[in-house]
Amino acid sequence: MTLLAHISDIHFGHEDALIVEGLLESLRKTKPDVIVVSGDLTQRAKKAQFRKARAFLREMPKVPHLVVPGNHDVSATNLLERLTRPLKRYQRFITEDLSPYLDMGDVAIAGINTVRLLNRKDGRINQGQVKTACEQLGRAKENAVRVVVTHHPMDLPMEDLKHPLVSRSKMAMEAFSKCGVDLFLSGHLHTGQSLVTTTRYKENVSYSAVVAQAGTAVSTRTRGEANGWNLIELSGRADGAEMAIQEMVWEGKSFGKGQISRFRCGSGGWLEA
Repeated sequence: MTLLAHISDIHFGHEDALIVEGLLESLRKTKPDVIVVSGDLTQRAKKAQFRKARAFLREMPKVPHLVVPGNHDVSATNLLERLTRPLKRYQRFITEDLSPYLDMGDVAIAGINTVRLLNRKDGRINQGQVKTACEQLGRAKENAVRVVVTHHPMDLPMEDLKHPLVSRSKMAMEAFSKCGVDLFLSGHLHTGQSLVTTTRYKENVSYSAVVAQAGTAVSTRTRGEANGWNLIELSGRADGAEMAIQEMVWEGKSFGKGQISRFRCGSGGWLEA
């Protein structure tokens, strides 16, 4: 069993220092095997904010971690930098790799940069990025759980008519279904939720995957729910394998357990258990 911590939307520059310490303490207590950060490490991509984000990453438990940028990690004030190298500071302070990949043996994780200069808020994914991620995940062993990480969501509940999906999500989901992606992790909306892809994409996908959205981990800019992150148990992808997504919710002094969503793998992919 692999324990994956999924945190998002840290927004250094608008962080609550008490919650930052609470998150680090919660990560130490839960002892994840791997940590994923799905974007928006800063509020306005300032150097001081990136330094705080880098220091936070270094304070996390010493386990493998994978990070992707969010739309707030694009330079907000330097126009030339924004036009020519919008993620220059992210690549300087966090990582140069915009297509990160981790192979943990039982879990393989591909990160994708969905930030675009002309569609910064809602994001976009292209065929080249999908091909790269599928090639990366194709190197994993047969029974490894395959995970894709983006900042912008690839799927949302059908009743959510307010928030758009990342541009070209239908194309991406069709391709990811063919290469057997099991789990999509994202952030951006500051709300947590879990679902399966066959509700929206039932005409487009042959393999049902799980989508897990993380809320904002430590930002003061919450949107109707407490700060939170996801602790995910992965036990392979054979028939009968289970996945549990435990929401960890800020309770004023520490993070506690919130709602848990369970899924089970079958011949056509993942369904709610």
